[in-house]
Amino acid sequence: MGAGNLAPGDTVGGNRPRRRVEATVGIALALTIVVAAWWMVGGSDFNSLGKGGVNSDLLPKVGEVAPDFATEDVFGRPVRLSDYRGRPVWLMFWGSWCPPCRAEMPDIVAAYGQLQPRGLVMLGVSVRESPLDAVAYAAKNDANFELLSDPDETDTGAGYPLYNVPTHLFIDADGVVRSLILSDMDMETALREGGALVAASPPVGSAVHLSPLRPT
Repeated sequence: MGAGNLAPGDTVGGNRPRRRVEATVGIALALTIVVAAWWMVGGSDFNSLGKGGVNSDLLPKVGEVAPDFATEDVFGRPVRLSDYRGRPVWLMFWGSWCPPCRAEMPDIVAAYGQLQPRGLVMLGVSVRESPLDAVAYAAKNDANFELLSDPDETDTGAGYPLYNVPTHLFIDADGVVRSLILSDMDMETALREGGALVAASPPVGSAVHLSPLRPT
């Protein structure tokens, strides 16, 4: 083959394997990324990556009573989920290290700003990070919900095993799970899910709100 007939990636002298080497390296890199992602979610089915597939099998189902748990807020005050029985609860598991959690935070804060006066309680459980990291990110984003912290998931992991975050559970006043969202939400979705929960719950007195950034 003459120099005028070289294909892209060929070199003078017929050194054609370069393209094959580059393709092989690309395939190997892609496989490495997939295997690493598989390992990070505990060796679950590849189809569940990014979709909460395994999480949906292990978490409480819609129609079941939400498992109780006892943990602490970011100031070390004890909190139990059952403390809020009689009121609708939006339970969110999140972390400031999680890109989808960061992406949805402005919409979550805005949606809860509309839903909280209607009696909804939001508990945001920070996982896999220190309380200091959680509160720093919450402060930067004007978070308006109750900020809890369970860094190693020893308090909540038994009832709520997480393979992806954010995870949102909407729990009615009787403690029953009414909807489950295993991904980040926009404001429209958050208002729809939270509004449906409030509408299905009996009226409650005015909500007592403790800012996660103002210890009492």
